[in-house]
Amino acid sequence: MISPPYIRVSGRIELQVSVLTGLGAIGNYNQHATAKVTVNGKLYEVPVMTGNAFKHWHSVYLAEVYETLGGQKLNELCKRGIGLRGYKVDTGYPNLTEADSECEAIEDVCNDIHGLLVTKKRPFKRDSLFKASFLIPVLTEDNVKIASKFAIQHNRIIPSQIKVEETKEKRETKEGETKEEEKEALMMLFKQEYATALYGFAISANLGLTLTPLYDSNCSLSIQNLNEERKLRIKSAIIALINLLMGSGSKQARALPIARLRELVVAVSNIPIPNLVHGSYPDYVKESLEIMKAYASVFDKENTEINIMCYGVKCKDKVEISGTNQNKKNARLSIEDYEDLSNLVENLINKALTSFQTQHTEKRNQR
Repeated sequence: MISPPYIRVSGRIELQVSVLTGLGAIGNYNQHATAKVTVNGKLYEVPVMTGNAFKHWHSVYLAEVYETLGGQKLNELCKRGIGLRGYKVDTGYPNLTEADSECEAIEDVCNDIHGLLVTKKRPFKRDSLFKASFLIPVLTEDNVKIASKFAIQHNRIIPSQIKVEETKEKRETKEGETKEEEKEALMMLFKQEYATALYGFAISANLGLTLTPLYDSNCSLSIQNLNEERKLRIKSAIIALINLLMGSGSKQARALPIARLRELVVAVSNIPIPNLVHGSYPDYVKESLEIMKAYASVFDKENTEINIMCYGVKCKDKVEISGTNQNKKNARLSIEDYEDLSNLVENLINKALTSFQTQHTEKRNQR
């Protein structure tokens, strides 16, 4: 089922002294997630953010943006940023009620866009409309060599009055404990691993399928003004991308991400399109543009278009597209460079909503 907009994103973020994904703890030592990558035939272990964590943070920001824009169809789990899916939109916390069908579940915006799996009652599932890659360091030898994780020691300072009382209690319960051991316990020393590097990422979002059952064709939705609600969800999901690219990561209370968006390439289309090349590859921009150019040139269908928007990189200099649009039967390919990120996001939202509205107008006219 063709349901635009189809959005593909790739780019690079510079991250300094951040915890992208926590791995766990050994005693008082908190680890950072790592993975192995290859560059020029050599294997490197590097700190990463998992796609699962990247996706989680988008759902958190999606709920915030959606509610800010006036959306009301989100349950308490979605509001609180808790990644439990498959519960009814009116479910309360902690008394949770699972949905009985896909239609009932996707009334909640987080279930709708980020997917779910219900295994109790009558099992059913929904694929996520938002798909995220791992964030990995840009795959050049210089970058992966410096992208090693490192640990910093922290302590929690306890007021002197509490120290006295706690020390007294310890003396009563732990005879023979040295003053050094008492001091160490009171300071509560722990170590946390951090990462610094230039990271690449990729995202795929088929947002035209919002509030559309994927597997349960026999159920029905009870939402009024369905298309307006769909447009609100599409807009919210796009805006949440900006928060995602500037505020992702764990341990934010003591390691708010030091982040800078370096490059962004976005493709939006009214037809299904390939993913962009992951931003970790040195030539990802040129390769992505070549793929889209080839795809547009062989896609034999009128009134189809692929719009590519770039920030922080000059995409127009990377590929020649003048011959691609001569045949009106082929998909139209356009490339625009932006110096202002707000203009890119505004145009992305407009093109996404226009392709959505056009598709649904055509469907109504065919009935």
